[in-house]
Amino acid sequence: MPAKIARPSSLAVALAAISVAGCASQSTSETAATTTVVEAVITTTSTASTTTTTTTVPVVVGDCTVSSILEVGATSDEVMCLERHLNDRGWLSESPNEEFDEATRVALRTFQAHHDPKLEIVIDGIAGQQTLEMLGLWLEPPPPEPDVATCEDLGDAAVLDREFQRAWLCSEDAIIHVFPVTTAWDQPDPGDYEVEQRSLEASSILTGSYSEMSHFVVFTYGKFQGARVGFHSVPIYPGGEYVQPLESVGTPELRGDSNGCIRALPEDAEKVWDHLGFGAIVRVIS
Repeated sequence: MPAKIARPSSLAVALAAISVAGCASQSTSETAATTTVVEAVITTTSTASTTTTTTTVPVVVGDCTVSSILEVGATSDEVMCLERHLNDRGWLSESPNEEFDEATRVALRTFQAHHDPKLEIVIDGIAGQQTLEMLGLWLEPPPPEPDVATCEDLGDAAVLDREFQRAWLCSEDAIIHVFPVTTAWDQPDPGDYEVEQRSLEASSILTGSYSEMSHFVVFTYGKFQGARVGFHSVPIYPGGEYVQPLESVGTPELRGDSNGCIRALPEDAEKVWDHLGFGAIVRVIS
């Protein structure tokens, strides 16, 4: 288990006190995913009239997805998806099936070799994330289930999983609530911390724009600026706009939007507030 990091309890502040939070937002840029449409020509022949008809059928990239790395020996619906799209583009001459064989490997190597060397694609005949993204097939696999072992011997506590932008509440060695969060990239460090401050209302000006948040549960301090770090609701600007869309909380694209604190949806921030008292453990596992 990570080493426990204790903090002095004398820093506790009164409930409902307005204080300056130790976290703020950073702007991020998003690139819209591109959908490519490829046209395949299908030729049908009627033996009765010896008439040939050619029809153009649109093939939409992304109509199936792949969430795992595929190579020779793999057998699955995902292999069928890969082979169908290689066949659509003319890289694979064999009929698509669920078996990744030598013909599939050669077709994939050919596809990889016909791209700009500046992209630094490894020509290995393996359908890795980069190759699948170029085919428009990659779908990030779902995160593993939260590990209940992280709650052992913690009592009423919380666990933060920055890697998958989520957290969960623990009680009696069990996980009782999992919720999405938005965090910084590199803090707080993995370890065990104790809740030492609670502010029902707080504010921040770290980014130069004033914002307010609620249900601020502090358990450590930032590594770079020394500001308070804890769970709180997504901050709101004076005009009533959230610093990030609520539907973006928990998405990997927004990881790093916070300077250190853990942003939660308003209803989840309230649950954290109700669950974590002074001295409760917050375990950071990634």
